[in-house]
Amino acid sequence: MKLKNVLIRVTAIVAVIVTFLSCDNDFNSVGSEIIGDVNFEDKKYSTIPVSYSRKFERVRTSRLVHNNQALHANVLGVYNDPVYGQSVYSVLSQVQPNTFNPDFGDNAVLDSVVLNLPYFSEATATATDDNGATITTYELDSIYGSQPFKLSVYQSDYFLRDFDPASSDRQVYYSDDIQNNFGPEVEPASNLLYSTTSFVPSASELTLLLPDGTDEGTEPDVSRVSPRLRIKFSDEVRDRFKEQFLDKEGGVELSNANNFFNYFRGIYFKTEPVNNDGSLVLFNMSGGDITLHYTSDSGTPVERTQKTLELSFVNNIVNAITTTLDPTIAEELKDENQDKINGEDNLYLKGGDGSYAVIDLFGGTVINENGEEENELSFLRRQDWLINDANLTFYVNRDKVTSGGDTEPERIYVFNLKTGTILADYSLDSNFQLLNEEDPVNSILSHLGRINRDSDKKGESYKIRLTQHILSLLDDEEIENVKIGVAVSQNVNITTTAIGDTPTTNDEIIPSSSIISHEGTILYGNGENVPEAKRLKLDIFYTASKKN
Repeated sequence: MKLKNVLIRVTAIVAVIVTFLSCDNDFNSVGSEIIGDVNFEDKKYSTIPVSYSRKFERVRTSRLVHNNQALHANVLGVYNDPVYGQSVYSVLSQVQPNTFNPDFGDNAVLDSVVLNLPYFSEATATATDDNGATITTYELDSIYGSQPFKLSVYQSDYFLRDFDPASSDRQVYYSDDIQNNFGPEVEPASNLLYSTTSFVPSASELTLLLPDGTDEGTEPDVSRVSPRLRIKFSDEVRDRFKEQFLDKEGGVELSNANNFFNYFRGIYFKTEPVNNDGSLVLFNMSGGDITLHYTSDSGTPVERTQKTLELSFVNNIVNAITTTLDPTIAEELKDENQDKINGEDNLYLKGGDGSYAVIDLFGGTVINENGEEENELSFLRRQDWLINDANLTFYVNRDKVTSGGDTEPERIYVFNLKTGTILADYSLDSNFQLLNEEDPVNSILSHLGRINRDSDKKGESYKIRLTQHILSLLDDEEIENVKIGVAVSQNVNITTTAIGDTPTTNDEIIPSSSIISHEGTILYGNGENVPEAKRLKLDIFYTASKKN
């Protein structure tokens, strides 16, 4: 063998080894082993997947989970999407006392009833005032808009059951149930607890006066708490709670969870736009409560003692979503107007009870090396390629999405449309083990790239890395070429799914993180009217052998 060929061969082998060692899951082989005297060349294979949109008529909003726990992040308020139109979010929740069979003590008197719902917020600075108190400045997270909306709080008379009597499965509640199925029982006029037409979330720290402790003096103690919706109900509502709780001491109504859920059926937060506008807030429902503050006799000698009974928001929590779509988009999203064979020009991604995109990666045919028409996936599986990288690039249709900024979703999420599960690249992402629950916008960045923005902060594109998914699909003929779903995501760390109904089918899969997201965008698909440079495409970067 000539020295020249030996050097070429050694150099090629070293290059392969170095690439394997330097790239995590970036260099993978498909096809036969490398033998003989070969050169290598890097190439790119591009294909145009078929893509279209599907719209939900309703989505499941109860019992959403994350990390095997209930996802108590619920959306409340009014949001005017600059592309899609207005969505109104309300919440119906069961509550449960922190103790059953409560002993209120002798001569119990209910002093006040207070509702607390913390916002998602972050402390940004502290300072000391003239009295030596520490003042904290907060920045609100997950607040969208600044206009007031009408907020009404009702005690609901609708019973949220745990099990479906027709199947004995867990009862599922949907985004349209409150409006279309529950009726006036969720908001009887006689059960109105609170109402305001000018509610706007505030970032201000709350200062609460507490009863004087045992430390010194007679001045009330002061407590400072993070920003939240805090309502001290009227004396009339307080008297109502006295009859429902203090006067029921020892009764079966307060004896266990089942009896209590049937007795006190829940709290309904109803929102309505003001002047066709409003704002939106994501509440930490798991941190919220309704607290009954009461005093009673205790001890010897007898003293008046201040106590509390807390009602937590638990079990069945249902988000109502009512969206009024832009008429043009609503027409285009009709199932009969979506071309599932050839694909569409635009892909409509909208959170809440909105829509998602369907991607068929290799559903078409190609002309092979013999000039014959062949199924594209079969053709690719026959190639002797070493896969280096593969990604989908979605371009934002900026003719339709003109506002940019915070109105555009920072992240989109892809999933197996048949099972709802994540793709292989998710768990192989370089920062998968560094999931940051406090900063989900920066999780899984290699697989699910953040939006790429230009200098004016308007979105241009998203890049989704599918290297391992493509490698597995090409390397194993037993793996089905399932369609991929693409949705907006409020939090890509949340990998659980829910179900929704479309005009033609039931039980369509949708990520939970899309349901709690309010944003939307329009991406270019693969239609013939799409500018070639903006058309959805799958790029596969590979190394191929070439005989000398």
